[in-house]
Amino acid sequence: MANDSKKFSLAIRIPLWGLTFLSIAFILYFIVMSLISTSRKISEINSNYSFKQIEKTSIDEKFFTDSTFVEMQKEKAFTQSRIAMAESDSIGLTLNLKDSLALLEINGVVVHKTKISFMRICKAFNKANSYAVASMLSTPLNIIKDTATIKKVPLTLRMAPKDTSEYVPFVPDTSVTDPVNYILEMNKGIRIFVYQQEREKSKDAYNQILFDITDRTKNTVDALRKIVNFEVPEYRLYIKIKVPKVDAKIIYRAIPQKGKITVFW
Repeated sequence: MANDSKKFSLAIRIPLWGLTFLSIAFILYFIVMSLISTSRKISEINSNYSFKQIEKTSIDEKFFTDSTFVEMQKEKAFTQSRIAMAESDSIGLTLNLKDSLALLEINGVVVHKTKISFMRICKAFNKANSYAVASMLSTPLNIIKDTATIKKVPLTLRMAPKDTSEYVPFVPDTSVTDPVNYILEMNKGIRIFVYQQEREKSKDAYNQILFDITDRTKNTVDALRKIVNFEVPEYRLYIKIKVPKVDAKIIYRAIPQKGKITVFW
């Protein structure tokens, strides 16, 4: 009887041990692939945007890591990007992360400005070559698509009724009370997250958490699909900021769907 009990216990333990081993192995595999993804993105930035030395010239590479030179390059890239954005003749967004400012501009003229109360930049920005990152940001980023908790343009068209029989009650813009959070998917593999800074109601905090969880779940599923197929998932740089709710809404509805953004960090 005791032997039968031991055999039964062993029959259960072996599959459990096997399942545990496979789970740990997959988690380690997932972590390694994620690290490779980040490293590949940094290498891509350095390769595509670093200084290309001309033959028969001798320039000390340490020059490009000098803090004074790097700051000058950042300022130059910022100016170049703003000039290029101004030539588009449409509203553009400037994120001056150094001064914690978000600005809406038309032809280089600031028409709206707000303070950034919180910001987070992915570590890859700092791990990549600073000269390369500045070169990458020397042209405006282009919005490819966006995901938001509010509509891009609220319905405001109202037709005057001919008589009382045609009267339709006005439906107010519900986004006045809706939390404002959105993600701007940019070219060059960059994502910009904009959140309202207020959390006065439990609904605000709940919506922001749910918004993040939904996005992370989608990205995790996409990464798992690639990893299962033995492909390295794509790593996307990100910038996260928080601004007042009213300003977050103004910015989202002011910039075109395929608008341009300048970043200074």
